[in-house]
Amino acid sequence: MRALVLDLFGTLVTAPTPEERAHAASRVATVVGCAPETVENYFRDTWRVRHDGTLPTLADLAAHLVRAVHRPGAAIGPVADELRTLGQARLVPAPSVVYALKSLRSKQLRLGILSDASAEIVAAWPTSPLAALVHTAVFSCTTGAVKPDQRLYRRICAELDVSPDRALYVGDGGGDELPGALAAGMAAVAVRRRGPTHALAFGDTDWSGPVLDAVEHVPAYLAERA
Repeated sequence: MRALVLDLFGTLVTAPTPEERAHAASRVATVVGCAPETVENYFRDTWRVRHDGTLPTLADLAAHLVRAVHRPGAAIGPVADELRTLGQARLVPAPSVVYALKSLRSKQLRLGILSDASAEIVAAWPTSPLAALVHTAVFSCTTGAVKPDQRLYRRICAELDVSPDRALYVGDGGGDELPGALAAGMAAVAVRRRGPTHALAFGDTDWSGPVLDAVEHVPAYLAERA
């Protein structure tokens, strides 16, 4: 095994909850000048278009949101700033996750993140503590596909300079990601979803392979298989 490909939300950081989505909607609504429910409905109804490459940049996303809620173009810049701030807040890992990633890197493994993500996450990524702990990150909105599209798996392997059969995929299972990794030729292991049991998840499928309690257990899992 030469590389680990890690999911982001629900694996390295907590999956968002309905309450967090409502809070984010309220903050954006205050900036844009509309009812919080209007922005929350936007978030709920536009998951795919925000993640599949249609809106690859923060400016694209902010403009799309402002048009969708029928507000003037002058709100685009402030909305983009607020979305970036919200993205930064979502990318703070627990100290135990940081320790696990440092342990994995110390074993000369190449680490990559593969995530369904919208443009505010990409914009916030360079300031996340996670960015310095992995070799590369591939996000759906800038790749133009969502999991389990095989283009994502091919791209992360190319960026890690590793063949799929030398990579292990680790994720909580959202987006049918684990069967997608197997189809790409990777090994795969599930981790129990990080966050509350009612956290938002999309595209879960049954998984009969190995399951770990958390990503912090991956170093021990690899040591047992060595």
